[in-house]
Amino acid sequence: MRSSSKYIVPVLAFILALLMWGYCAHTRVLVGLRLNAGGFPERNFSDLFPRWLGTRALLLDGRDPYSPQVTKEIQRGYYGRPIDSHRESDPIDQQGFAYPLFVVFMLAPTIYLPFTVVKLLFTLILLACAVWTVLLWIQVIGLEDRRDNLLTCVLLTLAAIPYASGVQFQQLSVLVAFSLAAAMRALAAKKFALAGALLAIATVKPQLAIYFIGCLLLWSGWRWRSRKWLAISFFTVLTVLILASEVLLPDWPFEFLAGIPRYLRYTQATTGVHELFGFVGGTIVFVFLAALIALVSWRAKSDTVDSDDFRLAISSVLVFTCIVIPSLAPHNQVLLVPAYLLLAKERKRIWEGGRIARALWSGAWLTLIWSWMVGAMLATSLVLHRGGSRLWDLPLATNPLIPISVFAALTPLIFRQLSRAAYVMSDADRPVDGLTL
Repeated sequence: MRSSSKYIVPVLAFILALLMWGYCAHTRVLVGLRLNAGGFPERNFSDLFPRWLGTRALLLDGRDPYSPQVTKEIQRGYYGRPIDSHRESDPIDQQGFAYPLFVVFMLAPTIYLPFTVVKLLFTLILLACAVWTVLLWIQVIGLEDRRDNLLTCVLLTLAAIPYASGVQFQQLSVLVAFSLAAAMRALAAKKFALAGALLAIATVKPQLAIYFIGCLLLWSGWRWRSRKWLAISFFTVLTVLILASEVLLPDWPFEFLAGIPRYLRYTQATTGVHELFGFVGGTIVFVFLAALIALVSWRAKSDTVDSDDFRLAISSVLVFTCIVIPSLAPHNQVLLVPAYLLLAKERKRIWEGGRIARALWSGAWLTLIWSWMVGAMLATSLVLHRGGSRLWDLPLATNPLIPISVFAALTPLIFRQLSRAAYVMSDADRPVDGLTL
């Protein structure tokens, strides 16, 4: 009886994952129908396609992937025709190359393959990366690794919209999240050079990795003799990637940087805190969170990778990244896996912290459960042929709230860490035998 009951949760998680993948697949269908109504013919609807076509243009024809000509070709392949800025019904997302040039080294082996094959190949690769990411973070966070726990965590992660949509759209954020998790596992195994190389690879999406890398470089620099190879490896690999890209396309960093304002403009980029609190309120919240993250990172600079303070620091930094990144795209929240695992691990300590701590912990899970509950209901409605297209944005209603609520749930642990540090400092100043230490 016990052996059969312990599989109930994994089975329910598996059903939830199937329903959420069905939800995300149908949202793609709805977007395709809207594009059909806007006069866009058959297309390659994948976030990987602009990077793949830009790589082909550079490596096969020697053309600049950032150029307006290649951008139009990308739009023609992605949407079915170039975007017409004079038509109000046309999408505002230009779907340009918009990545550091060294992403071409990752995609170079695929340039002779048809995109249908590349799309399937990367779907399988990203699915494997998603599963592996969860398993790596479970080891790093120190969560109990029973087989049913591992399976449940993997299935619930795959059921989350960031991963379900990220894999289906072949979004490289999933690969970046895997690189960061693998770097942490390498650090835990004291393979500092490997960790640095993985961090350098993660800079294909610098907005997702910059704060995390900064935290680890601070950690590396604090005890330079034993940790120096993390920083040396990171800067060496990153320099090689940049210079090799410079050989392929001189002055590419200037083109990449020049494209960032345009990218932020046409994606109407905003952060979660500014979306919720406005410009002034959002800026105040941003400064407060940044100061808190700086304190937490500084507090963990001398700790080992398997310490509670260090786990809290890296989890908080990744949540902070999701809060302040100028994009509300769900796929960026693939970085929240370690924070949710930490909340699951520390639930007893958090609940012992009082009502406020319990309320914040519950809120973090409720914002995620909302997307699961509504998405699963909508996917079920497809089977019953009762789905309405107007309701399919409802699971994303809590999207800006999720990283903020997760950070709030971590604050009891953060303040406990900071108060403990303050107590240790004050204890060191107490007089001993008539002397002040």
